[in-house]
Amino acid sequence: MTTNEYQLGFGAMAANFGLEKRPYGNGIKYNFPPSWENGWIMEMNAAKGLFVSSAWFIPTKTLSYTMEIEKPCMLIFCVDCGDITFTQRGKSAKHLTPINHVIVNPKKPLKITFPANVHTCYTCVLVFEEFIQKFLKDRPLDPPFSMDNLACLQETHYNTPNITLVLEQIRWGVRSGDMPLMNFECKMGELLSLIVCNTQRERPWIDNRRNHVTWENEQKTYGVKVNIDQDVLNPPSMIAMCRLAEMSETKLRRSFKQLYHMTIFDYIRTETMKRAMMFLGADELSIKNIAEKCGYESPSKFTAAFKKTHGITPRQFRKGFGL
Repeated sequence: MTTNEYQLGFGAMAANFGLEKRPYGNGIKYNFPPSWENGWIMEMNAAKGLFVSSAWFIPTKTLSYTMEIEKPCMLIFCVDCGDITFTQRGKSAKHLTPINHVIVNPKKPLKITFPANVHTCYTCVLVFEEFIQKFLKDRPLDPPFSMDNLACLQETHYNTPNITLVLEQIRWGVRSGDMPLMNFECKMGELLSLIVCNTQRERPWIDNRRNHVTWENEQKTYGVKVNIDQDVLNPPSMIAMCRLAEMSETKLRRSFKQLYHMTIFDYIRTETMKRAMMFLGADELSIKNIAEKCGYESPSKFTAAFKKTHGITPRQFRKGFGL
């Protein structure tokens, strides 16, 4: 039995959970019960086949919902916090850590789970291939776009500061409730173009003995990255990373840079600055507080690192979103 995300977006999941529905600006707000320490999902149906949403809730019980969508589509997540899990029969569970994620509809039952008593906060774009093909009608890509190709995307194609910035713009646009829906269509086009640009910018594989990373070492290096992602604000020491990867420091550094096109230090700094961008949405945190959370003793050094990653200062970011 198929579910109706094509017509309702996350409203289909909200209906399954029995959430209260009410108009909110140009979209809809689904409220969790008051006993759940407040919580909501805000969503805009920006165009046929395009939904943008922002969610904040702490469920008092584990919530599970199974999507079964016939039409080709994908979900682009920017996770602030939580332990969202996607499971599909015959495949390993996918845990959405606090980074960007792309989930391509497998056209089979796909279960999403939110654990009890875990603060969950995310931004999500649900886009169907129908919308993308219509958007690209007069903007052909080479090679032509196919949703099937997106299943082959690497994390380096979508977990980048430029895409995080667009998803943050979408988040605050949804939460304000008054952004024109056309703006979200443009933002989806921007996301698509950035993903294409990131794939084209990827350095060509240099296949020689010095730079080649074996499948075994690729898995070990990936394990190190996953370990960093679990708590990027408190990353493991280099000694701990080498022990986990069972590699020398030189070999681990070389393997990481070959696979992710940046050094381990640059990766940690980039991910930290993406977390900093999310912290800037919290009114109770000053820039000094955020600098300290990100491991910077000096707000000026934090500001310099933030600007190097995002091209704007923390104050400019807050001012731009009216925060």
